[in-house]
Amino acid sequence: MSLLALLFIAVIVLSFLYPRVIGDRLAFLLMLPVIAYTLYFYIDWQVIPLFEMSALVVGGICAGVALLFAGLPISSPEPITFVINCFQGFKLLKKNRDYLLFQVGITCYEELIWRVFLISTLLLVLPPWVAICLSSLLFWVVHEENRPLGWHSLEFFLFAILLGVAYAVTDSVLFVWIIHLTRNVLVLSATYYEEQQAKAMPS
Repeated sequence: MSLLALLFIAVIVLSFLYPRVIGDRLAFLLMLPVIAYTLYFYIDWQVIPLFEMSALVVGGICAGVALLFAGLPISSPEPITFVINCFQGFKLLKKNRDYLLFQVGITCYEELIWRVFLISTLLLVLPPWVAICLSSLLFWVVHEENRPLGWHSLEFFLFAILLGVAYAVTDSVLFVWIIHLTRNVLVLSATYYEEQQAKAMPS
C-alpha cells in the first residue's frame, strides 16, 4: 500500500508540475513506475473476441467524434468551419505517420495514468463519482492549454469526466483510449490545416 500511495502522490505532483516545470522526457521517465504498476495490477489481460474488440474500436471512434462535435458549440466560435478543417487537415496529417504514431502513444499513456491508475486507485477509498471528478480535474490541470479559463476549458473538463464515466462503466481502457485518440487526431487535424493555410497566405 505504501508503494501505491507513493505512486499516487507522484501522479498528483506531476499533474501540477508538467509541463511548466518538467518536460516531456522527464515526465515520461517519472511515470514509468506508475505505468508498470497499472499494467500489472489494474489491467485485465484476458483475450477478448475479435468481434468485441472491433465493437470497442468502432464504438470508441464514433463516441470520440460525437463528443468532440457535441462540444463544439461551447469550445469553438465557428463550429462548422472547425468540422470542415478537421477533415481537410486529416488528409494532410495522415501523411505524417510519425506524428500520428506519437498520438497513439501519448493518448495510451495518458489513459493508463489519468483514467486507469487514478480512478482505480481512488475507487479504493472514494465513491465512483468523486473518483471520476478528481481524476478529471487532474487530467484538466496537466493540460496547460486549458489556461486561461474559458469555454474551451469547460468543454475539455466535461470531456474528461465523460471519459471517466466511460471507463467506469465499460472497464475498458481500449474504449476510452480510442475515444481520446479520435478526439486528438481530429483537433490536431484542424489545427494543422489552419497552420498550413496561414503559411500559404501571402505576407
